[in-house]
Amino acid sequence: MMAPMPKLAVRNDPAEPFKKLEPANDNNASRYPGIVSSGEFVRGFVPPDYHIDGVAQAGFLYSTTAMTGTGKTAVLLLISALTMLGGSISGREVRKGRVVYFAGENPDDVRMRWIAMAHHMDFDANTVDVHFIAGTFNVSEMFERIKADVTALGGADMIVVDTSAAYFDGNDENNNVELGRHARNLRTLTTLPGKPVVFAACHPVKNADPSNLLPRGGGAFIAEVDGNLVLNKGDGTVKLHWQGKHRGPDFEPIHFELKTVTAPMLIDTKGREVPTVMATPVTDGEIREMKAEARRDEDEALMLIQNGSKSYAAIAEAAGWLDKDGNAHRRRAQSACEKLKKEKLADYKARVGWKLTKDGEEAATHVREARQREVSAQTSMRAVIRKNLD
Repeated sequence: MMAPMPKLAVRNDPAEPFKKLEPANDNNASRYPGIVSSGEFVRGFVPPDYHIDGVAQAGFLYSTTAMTGTGKTAVLLLISALTMLGGSISGREVRKGRVVYFAGENPDDVRMRWIAMAHHMDFDANTVDVHFIAGTFNVSEMFERIKADVTALGGADMIVVDTSAAYFDGNDENNNVELGRHARNLRTLTTLPGKPVVFAACHPVKNADPSNLLPRGGGAFIAEVDGNLVLNKGDGTVKLHWQGKHRGPDFEPIHFELKTVTAPMLIDTKGREVPTVMATPVTDGEIREMKAEARRDEDEALMLIQNGSKSYAAIAEAAGWLDKDGNAHRRRAQSACEKLKKEKLADYKARVGWKLTKDGEEAATHVREARQREVSAQTSMRAVIRKNLD
């Protein structure tokens, strides 16, 4: 017996139009380039022209994706300053040139950070070759105006779009078709005079984690960029690498430190200092020292929790960790404890405080024994030195 035919969906309301199915992207599939010989094909090779050596190329579009509070704006402002100054990041040369910064999401925050950077990096914000556009607009509609303004400046070497979402002119930020079109609008900025590299600060997809920092818009957005640079926090630094797509060879991650800073010009109406955040490059040696310090803090927290310290304040006070005001450095204790929790060595319960797990108890015992052996070895060494001196 034949299986019954599936029922076809029907439109009950004749006045309701059929829903038009949209393609996943709106690429023009009719572009046929024709066949070329091997010789013609290889003659089309264009040597990579790097803006950040080994990382980002001139004329390319990069999404720069990170969770809120990870330092997208701080890092992009640092790269802007180093471009203007002609500096380097972790030994990688940054091309000297002109920057145009689209400050769309929070112009006031960008302004404060730039004032602080001018003070700490010792440049004159009134004369440097970095230019800002404060506010949002439709990039595709205003492209000819942007092109005219950039031409009047003499071209641009780098453009920052902060953020991509601030300049999105569609209706649904999670719609692949609209985000693909938005990415192509951003790509037109790479065709401006000077063939600038374009960095677009992006928010990640929903429910993102450090291993899934893709920009909103799914495959349609990723397909239109040349690389997705990502920022992740860890061990006291912010790490810049890539996920999902990167045209060009792989590169070693670049690390930055986020610092809370002030500046003489950065004050409120009552004359009080207003703190802001800036990024600074971190060397390999500094990274190793930060990791070693973080490990020492974790070991100290292990032993103190085992001894009965239950709160951040109690751990910080027992360890002698003080902030710049001489108070218990709760944030340092929090960082160590959260790392222990991630490693399943400690856990926190309301009204109880921090407590070691079974594995944490064993780890604390091993740390204590290692410390005792270290002290014993130092005591023996001092005894030998005294004996030789006698």
